[in-house]
Amino acid sequence: RLLCAFPACLLTCLFFMDQNISVRLVNSPENKLKKGAAYNLDMLAMGIVTGVLSIFGLPWMCGATVQSMNHVRAMAETKRNEETGQMEITQVTETRLTGFVIHALLASTVMLLPLIKKIPIPVVSGVFLFLGRKLMTGNTFFRRISDAFAEKSRLEPKNPIYLLGRKKMNFYTAIQVLCLLGLFGFKQIPSITIFFPAMIGILMSIRAFVLPNFFSEEEFVKLQDPTPE
Repeated sequence: RLLCAFPACLLTCLFFMDQNISVRLVNSPENKLKKGAAYNLDMLAMGIVTGVLSIFGLPWMCGATVQSMNHVRAMAETKRNEETGQMEITQVTETRLTGFVIHALLASTVMLLPLIKKIPIPVVSGVFLFLGRKLMTGNTFFRRISDAFAEKSRLEPKNPIYLLGRKKMNFYTAIQVLCLLGLFGFKQIPSITIFFPAMIGILMSIRAFVLPNFFSEEEFVKLQDPTPE
């Protein structure tokens, strides 16, 4: 029983970070949500639900980042920004009804499991790949990668390159690329993937304690990575 406590702690950390990452992305200022965030209440609800599901041996719930963000995008109204030429969210219809209907439909598929299991795994993987690629649209990280090779005169006035300069902006982006490659490489080794939550904790430590030595809070805000209050 004591040995089971160690992987349980790692799993708890993973749930905690996955939930907080998901809700932070959903409540990003870019999404222009009007209802206030409830981070502690969300965590309390997830803890209670996870405890009940564990007692009955049912699958756990957690903040599904890709699905949550695509849900926000699906409920959003967008408009093209004439200055940047990109689509921007103007407002989001905030309702619990769609989430309830989605999960009700998921529950109804239990009767279809004999048919669903015949779907090839590459098809399922392709669906998640499509959802992930769609979510990358407008992502500041990928936008900065493309901006690294663009002429400065062609970039919009609010681009972080005007405050940080190209060299410093590319330095920050390069750190993110290295962290992403590190995570990818870590997940390719099955024998140590159980320690994946610890890797997320290391990335959080890098952001909280290492990067502030090289970047000011004003620069973090311009990079759209402000320090949480």
